[in-house]
Amino acid sequence: MSINDLNIAHPVETGAIIFDLDGTLVDSAGDMTAQLNTLLIESELEPLLVATASKFLGDGLRSFARRAFCLRGMNAMEEAINTFISRYEHTDHSMTKPYDGVIETLGALQEAGWRTSVCTNKDESIAIDILKQTDLLRFIDRVCGGDTVSFKKPDPGHLGALVARADYATLPKIMIGDNKNDFEAARGYGIPFAFASWGYGSLPDDCTAVNLIKFRDILGIVGLHGH
Repeated sequence: MSINDLNIAHPVETGAIIFDLDGTLVDSAGDMTAQLNTLLIESELEPLLVATASKFLGDGLRSFARRAFCLRGMNAMEEAINTFISRYEHTDHSMTKPYDGVIETLGALQEAGWRTSVCTNKDESIAIDILKQTDLLRFIDRVCGGDTVSFKKPDPGHLGALVARADYATLPKIMIGDNKNDFEAARGYGIPFAFASWGYGSLPDDCTAVNLIKFRDILGIVGLHGH
């Protein structure tokens, strides 16, 4: 399947790809869970497995922490959430890594003239820091976080804000993410969506999307099969 089969009106040679961050470009659940667990252990509560914590991703840092702390019955919830965010912001994200094929694929897209950006519910400054530390920021036009605009995915206004920032209005666009919020934002904004099946989330059965098995599959849907 090519990008021209994804409801883009006319054949295109290049365009813009808007990526989610966590569970799409990078595997960040280990670092996030480690920060949660530090606070849980300090409160004499049972730490979480990464597989459990990763289920809470997709709606931003505050929602992630609140869900995890509620599961363990954390007291002083808002204080704990604020502490989590502060500590996570200042971590070196040593366990956060790009998924296999990300750097090579983004390089091939850039070489072919495709523009790429990140639309994430994560705090924007933290997202940019992670992209720097994982050597991905050099491929990214713009980052639009969940704390710097008036909308968060699944609200399509979040994508609209990214498109305006990145000057993508006249370009064919596709959204790639691992979460139903990504799908709903893309559907609401009226652009094609491809599902990153290697990530943390899942899609409802009634969602129609191109299913990507590995990151390099992106080259196939934009017609760069030979790269």
